[in-house]
Amino acid sequence: MSSLLRLPALSLGAKFGAALALAFALVAGGGMGLLTGATSELRAPGGTDSATGGSGGTGSAANPGVFPSKDANGGSTSGDRVDLVQTGYFALEVDDLDARLAAISSAIEAKGGYVSSSARYGDASNPSLNVTFRIPATAFTAATTTVRGEGTVLQEEISSYEVTMQLVDLEARLKNLRASESALIKLMAKATRIADVLSVQSELSRVRGDIESYDAQRAALADQVAMATISVQLTLPASPLDTASKDFNLVKEIQSALANLVAVGRSAIILVINLVVVALPIVLIGALLGGLLGRAMTPLVATVRSLLAGDGAKRRGRARR
Repeated sequence: MSSLLRLPALSLGAKFGAALALAFALVAGGGMGLLTGATSELRAPGGTDSATGGSGGTGSAANPGVFPSKDANGGSTSGDRVDLVQTGYFALEVDDLDARLAAISSAIEAKGGYVSSSARYGDASNPSLNVTFRIPATAFTAATTTVRGEGTVLQEEISSYEVTMQLVDLEARLKNLRASESALIKLMAKATRIADVLSVQSELSRVRGDIESYDAQRAALADQVAMATISVQLTLPASPLDTASKDFNLVKEIQSALANLVAVGRSAIILVINLVVVALPIVLIGALLGGLLGRAMTPLVATVRSLLAGDGAKRRGRARR
């Protein structure tokens, strides 16, 4: 970039425009090869990035965009990096809500955790407590074991999901943006025209806004990785009467019985209506057709009977002879 400013064949405005275009290309493209060439002059002889104060090759505590590798409990690993967000939920039946809550809270605080939120529900006869704890990821497994031992476990859910790629992406974006910020600051120092100063200032404001946004996202995600979440619900044992009467409502039961009665009556009414509207016309039409058919068949039946009677008389006469 400094070589552009020293070219004798270009005017000052042309040199500045070329340098500014290069800085914009860095921000838009985000290519690591282009970034290395454009920011090599910003690094100290010892390999330290002058924009961030961190090492140009590896991350450290001084560089907020890079985190050490984590194991399944949030601790450092010597292999590939793994960042996990861990959560746990426990529903416990205990003999004393306040005593068990105090015991769990003390155990969590001893491991470096704290109470994030708490709420009390129900009345004096059936109270319950919901408490959320934040605890260092390295102590998550030990904390879950402690919680299990404080009462009868009615429900337990343990989950974790990996956010390594999200963190790596955010850290890479921050690294590129900080390098671009440093390049823009150097351009600002070399600018002589007001228009150039305003143009660089506008781009610098946009880059710094992106840095703040990505850094906030990275910090929130890193906090979830570093501090696991455990939610605990504490309830007292239910009495036999409460168990027997659970979900019983006299008004609802009466309404349900009346609904059944209405349903039965409705079915009976529908049956009667079908008998009157469907069966009765069929019976009447059948009776009418039967009567007409009977009248039409009466002469024929009489003729058949007379013929049969005559044949019988002839046969009897022959038999007497």
